[in-house]
This record gives sequence, structure tokens and C-alpha cells, in this order.
Amino acid sequence: MRKLVILLGLCLLGSTLTSCALPIAVYNYVDSMENEVDSKKIEYTDEAKKSGFTLEKPATGAVEGKGEFFIQGSLAESKAGDILSVWVTKDGLSGEKQVVIKDKKFHGAIPLFYGKGQHQVEILIEKSGIRVTVAKFTVDNTSTVEQTPIKQRQPYKENGITLSQPIAGGKWYDGKILLEGTVEPLSKDLKLIKYLVVHADKGDDTSMYYIPVVDQKFSQWIPLRFGAGDYSVSLSVDGEGEYFTPVADMDVKNTVTADLRDLLPGSGIESDDPEIISLSKKITASASSPMEKARAIYKHVATNVSYDMKKKDNYWNDGALKTLHERKGICHDYALTTIALLRAIEIPARYIGGDAGEPHAWVEAKIGGKWITMDPTWGSGYSVGKKFVKAYDSSYFNPNPSSFKKTHKKPEVVY
Repeated sequence: MRKLVILLGLCLLGSTLTSCALPIAVYNYVDSMENEVDSKKIEYTDEAKKSGFTLEKPATGAVEGKGEFFIQGSLAESKAGDILSVWVTKDGLSGEKQVVIKDKKFHGAIPLFYGKGQHQVEILIEKSGIRVTVAKFTVDNTSTVEQTPIKQRQPYKENGITLSQPIAGGKWYDGKILLEGTVEPLSKDLKLIKYLVVHADKGDDTSMYYIPVVDQKFSQWIPLRFGAGDYSVSLSVDGEGEYFTPVADMDVKNTVTADLRDLLPGSGIESDDPEIISLSKKITASASSPMEKARAIYKHVATNVSYDMKKKDNYWNDGALKTLHERKGICHDYALTTIALLRAIEIPARYIGGDAGEPHAWVEAKIGGKWITMDPTWGSGYSVGKKFVKAYDSSYFNPNPSSFKKTHKKPEVVY
């Protein structure tokens, strides 16, 4: 009966064991956890010898780790895309960390999820569709920090994604989290991944970011912009149409109490970039008040960016820097650029998505404790047929709210 209960619990994990039709592998795992592991040595199974599995690190059992430990070794009987499944158990709680095997070698940091004390470690390999144990040992965690496993979905392996940072969820961060890793698809038939999509949500507040993949690597800091508390962070790849396919999920905690949703840089809003900061200061050099500074930025964007009549959609790599360099864009680009320049000089600003006869975007900025509206796209000019006519219009900076609402409807704040 005891084995049956544990088996069902493992099947519910879903993110790592994709089927309950593997009783041999699962029972092997359960039985091994019921047996006491000799803490002074690494216990290798017969399957380890058959498969050519060896560990270089750790060299012995009973090692210590502060929140994590490191493994390194080789598996002679392996092919591209194979992984190690490392299970860490303490006080009846178990979590998995997957490690990619490349060129028959592997290495990686393994989190000790469950605070201070002895953790049992079991390493499994997949053979003929079944997971089998190759090694067992113990690690003594000297850290009291509690962590949670990152939930990895099937596309994580299929797309060859390896998340090297962070290695676990449940951690505390000071306002931002580093997501770093590699993307090496198992098959050449898979679409080349140019970017990953990240959602960092706190309750009903949600934000989305794009991480570029360059030379099969990615690395980007993701802001936790909604103040202190618990966040859900998910990593996805581009799916069909407007949908994204989740590949990994984790829970993290933010220590920064201030709600900085309207000041932190965001996707396409590179307000912390030296070029953006320098330009914003230059534009506002002669302005003496926040309102005058906001007006100067509005005018600069409206007069220096032209509407791109050929562009129909928003793209993942749109942003303020791209728009300023190309000096053209659609409403989405006008809004991102204006917000980046405003935030660069500490004026809170936000992206408003709505409707002005068709889907449209504009900007709100917080001046003197009140939100004012500006539409740099409409302030830039107008169209005649398929031609854009450049004609600066100052009336779309801080317009009369009742008049503005007649043409601009259904506002939605986008982070």
C-alpha cells in the first residue's frame, strides 16, 4: 500500500515523469529511498557499471554543501539529448534537478531543497524508456534556506533548453532575477529559437519580457517590478499564432518593498541603457520642471520618429533603441521610446494599449502625483492614403481628458 501511494504522488508531479506506465523505474526509485544509504561512500548499482557511469565529483559520499553541491562525470552509454535525473530527498520530501549529458560528459550544480541537514541523493538515467538508478549518496546541507524544484515541462528537453541560473525556485531576490542558460535543440528539424518569453507575475499583476538567444545562449536580468512578495516566473517558447508554449516554471520572492512597475526598465524599454539616459538628459537639459521635461521628450519623439506605413505588427525585438536608430516605427514603437526616455530621468511612465479606431498605443506619465496622457504617434503627423505626412502637433501632449476619450478608448496598462 505504501508503494502505491508514493507512486501516485510521483505521477502527479507531471513536469518530470510524463507517464504512470513506468512501474519498474518508479518502484526502483521508491525502494532505493527506503533503504539507508551508507553516508561514507557513493553506492553504485550494477546498471552504473553496465552503462559506463562514473562520478568525478563528488569523489566520496557524506559531502557538505551550502544550499547546493556540484556533480561532474561521464556516461559512456549516452547520446545527444540524454539527461541525468537527480532526485534529492529529505524528511519525506523529494525534488528533481535534470542535468544534460553532452559528448558523454555532464556537470552541474544540484540544489539542496529542504534546508539544513542530511539530504539523500539518487541519480537515475533513462534506458529503453525506463529510468534506472545508477548511484546513491548523501549530502549534508549547512544552509537553512528552503528552496523549491523548478518545474520542467516536456518542451524543455525537446528544445534543448538548459537553465543554468537559477538552479532552484523559492529563493529571495533584491528586485530582479537572472535567467541564464543555453538552447541546443535535439533535432535540426526544430525551428531555430531566436528568443524566449518570460512572465513574472505577482497575483493579478503580470509582466512579460523577451530574452534574445544569441549563439545558442541567453542571459538577462528580469525585474520583479510589483514590490515585495511571492512571484511566479515562467519561461516559454513561441508557439502557434499568438500562443506561447511553457517550458519551465518557478516561484521566487522579492525583498524590495517599493512598487517600481512604472520606473524599472522593461521589454523594449531600455531606460537603463547609457545611450537612452544620455539622450534623455540632453533633451531635457533646459527644462526646469517635470512637466517641461515630459513635454520636451514628447516633442523629441514626435518630431524625430516617422510613422512606418509598411510595418503592420509588433515584433519581439522592438524597443526604444531600435526605434531611435531607425527613426521610424508604429504606435507601439513611439510609446516604448517615450516611456524609456521618461523613466531614464525618473519620471514614472506606463504603456497604454487601447483603441483609436483600430488597435493603438499611447503613454501616461506621472507628474506631480497625477497621471497625464500623451500620444506621440498622433503628435507626429498624419496619413494621406499610403503616405505619412510629418506634421508636429503639440495638442496630444496632456490633452483635455474628455476630448481625448472621444477618440481613444478601452485603455489597458501593459507591463
